[in-house]
Amino acid sequence: MMRLAEAAAAAVGPDQGGYQMYWTTFGPATVAMKKVENAVIDGRPDVALRLARRVPPGLRPTSDNRNRHLLDLSAAHLELRHYDEAFSILHGISQDAGPWLAEQRMARDLLGRIIDHRRTLTAEMRQLADAVRLDL
Repeated sequence: MMRLAEAAAAAVGPDQGGYQMYWTTFGPATVAMKKVENAVIDGRPDVALRLARRVPPGLRPTSDNRNRHLLDLSAAHLELRHYDEAFSILHGISQDAGPWLAEQRMARDLLGRIIDHRRTLTAEMRQLADAVRLDL
């Protein structure tokens, strides 16, 4: 199915539509990000990070696709025990899309797992935990 999606995306051309136009934008960037998501779901974080490097630069997906993609990248880093990278991505999303992130259970789960591997928490970790409503 992903090969068919790639072919369709190539035929459609670059992702079109506004940054906030959910469910109406489709193109190569969206398909590339969904391939990363599939690798994360399949438990292949190394493949996910390799595929993430192939997401076409300069193409602007919708904000929900972009933010979900970033959560997938954080999850991949977490699975590989790259805790600082995983947190850095979550922190970046909170700066760009704090209200959206606060509603994401995946963000709470990821941050909880990151915090479980820390002896002490930074101020940024505490702030992010508050923002995503994670009980410490």
